[in-house]
Amino acid sequence: MPRQPILSVLGHVDSGKTTLLDNIRESKIVDGEAGGITQMIGATEIPLDTVDEVCGDLLEQLDTELTIPGLLFIDTPGHAAFSSLRKRGGSISDIAILVIDIEEGVQPQTEEAIKILKQSQTPFIIALNKVDKLPGWKSEDECFSKNIRHQSDKNKQALDDKIYELMAELNEYGFVIDRFDRVDNFTEKIGVVPISAMSGEGLPELLMTVSGLAQNYLADELKVEDGPGKATVLEVSEQKGFGTTVDVIHYDGIIKEDDSIVYGTPDGVKVTDARALLKPRPLKEIRLDKQYQEVERVEPASGVKIAGKDLEGVVPGAPLRTGTDTEKLVEEVREELETSSFETDNEGVVVKADSLGSLEALMRELEDLDIKIQKADVGRIKKSDIIEVDNEEPEFRSVIAFNAEVTDKALELAEDKNVEIFNSDVIYEALENYENWRENLKQENREKALEKISRPAEVRTLQDHVFRSSNPVVVGMKVVDGVINQGALMTEEGEKVGRIKALQEDGDSLDKAEKGEAVALSIANASLDRDFEAGDHLFVDLSGQDYRRLNELEDMLSSGEKKMLDRIKEIKDKKDPHWKLN
Repeated sequence: MPRQPILSVLGHVDSGKTTLLDNIRESKIVDGEAGGITQMIGATEIPLDTVDEVCGDLLEQLDTELTIPGLLFIDTPGHAAFSSLRKRGGSISDIAILVIDIEEGVQPQTEEAIKILKQSQTPFIIALNKVDKLPGWKSEDECFSKNIRHQSDKNKQALDDKIYELMAELNEYGFVIDRFDRVDNFTEKIGVVPISAMSGEGLPELLMTVSGLAQNYLADELKVEDGPGKATVLEVSEQKGFGTTVDVIHYDGIIKEDDSIVYGTPDGVKVTDARALLKPRPLKEIRLDKQYQEVERVEPASGVKIAGKDLEGVVPGAPLRTGTDTEKLVEEVREELETSSFETDNEGVVVKADSLGSLEALMRELEDLDIKIQKADVGRIKKSDIIEVDNEEPEFRSVIAFNAEVTDKALELAEDKNVEIFNSDVIYEALENYENWRENLKQENREKALEKISRPAEVRTLQDHVFRSSNPVVVGMKVVDGVINQGALMTEEGEKVGRIKALQEDGDSLDKAEKGEAVALSIANASLDRDFEAGDHLFVDLSGQDYRRLNELEDMLSSGEKKMLDRIKEIKDKKDPHWKLN
């Protein structure tokens, strides 16, 4: 008999992923989650009897007999977790269900999930959720196939319009989609099953479709090898009476209670002995079921908790093998761990994640954003991570993390050193927060840079407001255009006058004066009548370096400053065509 297929449920935050599974297993995990968002990866086995019960007479109508033993659903907190469910050469998920909110369409996390599904070449179907939210939609039966017959032409068209919109969006990624009952060949088109995760409408068709896909197209992948157990670690936890345990998704081979366990840690590959194999009851989620069944042998595909010695260092997302030929298994795990190594720079941010797969997904996103990374690691954000970035350039004084714990000492040091921590259980959110912070930082730095250079301006000195004629000259002036703050002054002919020593208004010093403002101007190294006369128009005498920098900051200049920059360039070019190079 083939093993049960492994199904991953993906989708944007709050698209209804967990609610969908809740409806199938009639549990309320989502009610206990923060904000209704799944916090960790979970695994739920759906026996064939339950599939038959949910599908009901749909199986009889289609004259189909299911031969798979059931379904193993993986509920992920996002596309990053999906990457954790991998084996050498690809994902351990046989089929993915991409949940899309019919009202929202493709959202940022949906887009990332689509990219990863394409990259991993994982077959998937689309669960178009919240069909019952369409105005006037009648949900009289759990079977979508029955409900659609009783909808008005307007309702049918509204649903088709939503699917056509989705068609156009998915076409950009190279996928051809259509409503599941219009698909002749699921290897050529992606099936779209309209559902309501809340009411259960469409779930019979959804389970029927994924079961049929697995049975008809994935027969080779569902064959079980009678050899060493192969699994991926979900998380490490403490289990009363058993000590440290690891929750794993077991996808091939046989796991026996007297096997050796070979697993990956940050320090390399380690070997220990299994103490017990614990399985959650059917329809119970592996994280929440406390009444585990202790078994002697586990066949794939399954979610299983393994108890053993020295498991504290296991890395979530790392490969795990069980068997008797430890030497061979150690080499297998080592090779798979090597495929998860990352290239880093001599400078940059520190990156942390709760699992290897999450770290891979995060690193891939960071690479697309061209962000330098000096260290990438699985585990908690520690004091040492803060120390790593303390002496970096301002934009690298940060830790970017996915779903990582932060130690108290790290948090305290980060606050003390003004190091930023961007940590979220949604990858794009952590990256978005970092990007916004970096942009704000760049803007602040540009504003500071603008304060440090001479601004372009034209001023008119006032004849009846001469307070001192030399050493320094102090004269009243009005800003004709631009902004005056510091630097040297010149005449309309480009002759040097002197340097701005101070700007004052009613005896108070000013940092700058803008168009239309009249203030007292103190000019060092200048003499009235010798260098200029009261009533003359003067211009800021920009250096070549100031000119180049002002061009770089052009978007921050007022229209008057831009006009003055061109005017000053004309005056300077006549005097010395090469001044900009100095």
